[in-house]
Amino acid sequence: MEKPRIRIRADGTLPEASRQALFTAYGNGRRDAGRSDLPEMNGWNPPPGFAGSNSYGERDAILGRARDLDKNNAWINGGLDRRVESVIGGSIRLAAQPELTILNRDYDWRMKWTAKTEARFKVWGKDIERRCDARQTLTFGQIAKLAYLTYLRDGEAAAEIRDDQRGISNTTNVLLFEAERISTPSDRMLEEGPLLRNGIAFASSGAPIGYYVASRHPADSAGRQGADRWDYVPRFGKTGRAKLVHVFSPRFAEQNRGISRLAEAMVPAKMLDRVDRAEVQAALKAAILSFFIKSPGSTDDLQQALAPTGNDNEVDAWVEQYLDYRTKSPVRMDAAQIIHLLPDEDVVTPDANHPNTNYPAFARFVLQKVAASLGISYPQLSQDWSGINYSSARALLNELWRSFLEDREFFTQQFCTPIYAAWLEVEVANGDITIPGGPANFYRNKTAICMAEWIGPGRGSVDPLKEANADNLDTAAGRKSTVEAILERGRDPSDVLAEEDWYLKERAKRSMDAPNHNVKAAPTGAEDDPSETEPAGVPPAQPERRAA
Repeated sequence: MEKPRIRIRADGTLPEASRQALFTAYGNGRRDAGRSDLPEMNGWNPPPGFAGSNSYGERDAILGRARDLDKNNAWINGGLDRRVESVIGGSIRLAAQPELTILNRDYDWRMKWTAKTEARFKVWGKDIERRCDARQTLTFGQIAKLAYLTYLRDGEAAAEIRDDQRGISNTTNVLLFEAERISTPSDRMLEEGPLLRNGIAFASSGAPIGYYVASRHPADSAGRQGADRWDYVPRFGKTGRAKLVHVFSPRFAEQNRGISRLAEAMVPAKMLDRVDRAEVQAALKAAILSFFIKSPGSTDDLQQALAPTGNDNEVDAWVEQYLDYRTKSPVRMDAAQIIHLLPDEDVVTPDANHPNTNYPAFARFVLQKVAASLGISYPQLSQDWSGINYSSARALLNELWRSFLEDREFFTQQFCTPIYAAWLEVEVANGDITIPGGPANFYRNKTAICMAEWIGPGRGSVDPLKEANADNLDTAAGRKSTVEAILERGRDPSDVLAEEDWYLKERAKRSMDAPNHNVKAAPTGAEDDPSETEPAGVPPAQPERRAA
């Protein structure tokens, strides 16, 4: 390539021709992602947009489609259920963890305090009359499960923390409602701006301070005689107690409403839905058994019989007898369609080709995209576990487990912990649970006292023996605590310790030795000789060497 000729003025600047020559020879240094002259980038100029803007139309359309997929698409419905089962499960449990350093207490106090607190919360959350639920329908664990499903499918979940006298000392109860009821009142639409967006009132710092909640769902047509009403619910009460919980996972800094997690899966899901129906219809058509009966006689005979002209001599007597016989005795066959053809008519059957001969591969490709959007694995979504070995199953489980833990941590801290803190405030006020320094210290160290983790479903196991041995080695080497190993199984370490203590005492009462858990399974094919078993982690005895 010929080198460009560059001229420089006396003052050190470049003439326009020299700048153009440099531009042509060496490029302008721009990134390809910002260019428009590439075929892939031509015409692709979406505006950045503002995540906090009023986008009712788009959000409502996505929400309606997400709920329709949940109701009518088996893949999406099952995928959502698998995610909920893995992250929340049927009954998520409180693990209170007050910060000892801030409270100036020891670990022994913490264990006694958390045991009582967790027991009282468990009784409140599993009240047989469901008084923890404003509608008295669900337990707390079931409320959390439904809220997470709503958050996953709709993109956001909302609940009001209320107080009602229901015959128990703690008046706290939770009202779960559809988040689209949070909306700007019709008479305040012109006020939308930095301090009011999408039904949420903001402080000048951008923090939400309250919500306008419609008294009924926008799609509820019952009782529409009166004017619609919006109630303003502050985010926190006068003492700082949470009054309304609104959970969504923002992907932009100024986003204030959630978008369904199914948004990215909608197009492939609908594509698969259409192909799936076409495939089933083709299979049904190919499976239909049909008989075609070719009638005797000429076309003129049947034409005269079907549309007589009044001349009886034109119709042979056998034709009338034939029509009468077929009318009284039609040809029938189970699960078959019988069709009578006129004389000289023939049947041309089309080829029974399916719309897509590679349908299984196509369905797998689409379901992989849907599974990635939902944050689960393809085998979980499709229930197709063929081709999964131990190594791939372990890698799959490790990847999913990090995703489940991250989602569980985010959702429970946004939804469950504020409800627990509101419940605990009433317990302290009633004197049912004591706080170091008295009730006033609850507000001074509220965060340190209300800190909590939530125990959901366990991690699962691909090969229990291998994973148990790995846990033993990690625990012995100090890379993992016993508590951590128990939590991975979805159990509460305090419950396990109490059960083990009771079990050992009961064995001692019956003069039974403590069980020996450190034994290895006998090798395959070896006799069950107890003397050959060795503690796990102890190397086998080496054979004695003898001199030649």
